[in-house]
Amino acid sequence: MRGSHGYNQESIQDMNRTLLINLLRKEGVCARAHLANLSMLKQATVTNIMNDFINWGLVKEVGFLVGSKGRRSIGISINNDDYGVLGIRLGRKNYTVGIFDLSGNLVEYKRREVAIGQKPRDTFQEIKKEAGDLMKLAQKEKRKIIATGMAIPGPYSERRGRIELMTGVSGWHEISIKEELIEELQLPVFVEQDANAGALAQYWHNEEDYKNNVLVYIADGQGVGAGIISNGELLKGSIGVAGEIGHTSIYYNGPKCACGNFGCLENYCSSIAFTKRVNEELKPDKELSFSETVKLFQEGDERVTSIFLESCDNLSAGIVNVVNSFNPAFIVIGDEMAHIAPDLMLSRIKKNVEERVLPEIYANMDISMSVVSNDSMVHGAAIVAIMDIFSHPGKYFE
Repeated sequence: MRGSHGYNQESIQDMNRTLLINLLRKEGVCARAHLANLSMLKQATVTNIMNDFINWGLVKEVGFLVGSKGRRSIGISINNDDYGVLGIRLGRKNYTVGIFDLSGNLVEYKRREVAIGQKPRDTFQEIKKEAGDLMKLAQKEKRKIIATGMAIPGPYSERRGRIELMTGVSGWHEISIKEELIEELQLPVFVEQDANAGALAQYWHNEEDYKNNVLVYIADGQGVGAGIISNGELLKGSIGVAGEIGHTSIYYNGPKCACGNFGCLENYCSSIAFTKRVNEELKPDKELSFSETVKLFQEGDERVTSIFLESCDNLSAGIVNVVNSFNPAFIVIGDEMAHIAPDLMLSRIKKNVEERVLPEIYANMDISMSVVSNDSMVHGAAIVAIMDIFSHPGKYFE
């Protein structure tokens, strides 16, 4: 249904600014005339907007480019040196805080483990301190931080601004994360469910591959979630908790989950579930951590390998449900479990999914591993903030 309002001159200018800054980000370095061709805007419009961007410091001139017939033009690019954003990723057992430039490239980051039994309030205080320390570091390096994005485990209610449930860790539902970060950092803050952030990170770096299609990013880490992008837009649901596949059941009479459901997917294939199963099987004198279980896998322990493959099979069951629910063209798998043995996990999941879905469906979809190195979610958190900057550049620079 068409909107019930038109566009005034100011909103058209905002849309043109957003279009051009996004095109410039994708091109890296290019001439104004090239942007005019790509955007199909008048040369004068492009020149005026770029002049605003340059005056604000959002864009800079970077020397001459040689075009067709030897013609020279002035190259321009996003100013990735003087501005940046904070990206924060909260996990059940660790958190990451990073500085990113305005193209979404990682500049600096810190990853910290959460002490066993530590209260959410204490963890959040640590996160705020680390964020503040990174802002001071950026300031020393003459980089101004202008916004913050945070990726958090779901279910996260956008309406209430709180985590509704973090399985295995109680108390986060009492913290108003966004409000407290705004007060602490004195910056615009954007909070997103972590799998959604991971999906945005994939889309940001590969938009041409995923455009006009359905992309589902599967986050298989300490929890399990799905970020769903359809035609460039996140599918978020009525209160923002769409994609919580970790709380869909793959064993309807399995053990009861903290969410109230039975046999939830994340209890069979998350990194926490994997580590728990290894400890139950090996019965070590001292409980093994996730990294220690991964080391045993890498050393070729047959029991750990068997548990890993079983975890892949369980995740496959969840992915089949996603395929039949959303008919995606692309499924991308990332997060901690995906880093253990990417090729082995991918081949196992592809085989399982091909056996369990209609041939026509499987023939028209692609399953792959994440292209974002390290932590997709912290990258995605930063991108959430950058997207708002690009959507409303005047708000930040004018």
